[in-house]
Amino acid sequence: MKNYVTEFVGTLLFVFSIALAVAHAGPFAPLAIGAALMCVVYMGGHISGGHYNPAVTLAVFLRGKIGGRDAGIYAVVQILGAAVAAFLAS
Repeated sequence: MKNYVTEFVGTLLFVFSIALAVAHAGPFAPLAIGAALMCVVYMGGHISGGHYNPAVTLAVFLRGKIGGRDAGIYAVVQILGAAVAAFLAS
């Protein structure tokens, strides 16, 4: 369960950081986005693997490092986290 919560919170923070960076960081937006990704990976990488993106989860699944059930739940939780972040940013 803590894996799923970590993926939700990490994705939420990452997508929210992207929205704020695009709106306010100007030419430094890529630096802010990269720093945000680094922070969330350090925050939860040791708990859930630090995917924070359904495409990354799919790649990890295709390599056989995560089961199908977990990959599906990760993807759903990541999409929900991104949706909540987009709602908060709007």
